[in-house]
Amino acid sequence: MTADLDWVQKALDQHEKSLIRYALSILGDLDRARDVVQDSFLRLCKEEPEKLKGHVPQWLFRVCRNRALDMRRREGRMKIVAEDDVELRDQSPG
Repeated sequence: MTADLDWVQKALDQHEKSLIRYALSILGDLDRARDVVQDSFLRLCKEEPEKLKGHVPQWLFRVCRNRALDMRRREGRMKIVAEDDVELRDQSPG
């Protein structure tokens, strides 16, 4: 790993487990929680270290929360559509 991303590795080592627990508390699913945390760290890789100096944990938890809530909203909409589709099939003449 290059020196440029050492700060990301350090943040990963320090915060990954607590971020997974946090995302899990929002989503209720370990695989989806891991996906959200992975996405959070990918976003961190794109940030300038100087911009986040002293605020990396707060930034990570905010991004993680926002991504988890986005996932819940998106999946909620898909569930509604799927339920509507089932209701339409049940009502169609057969």
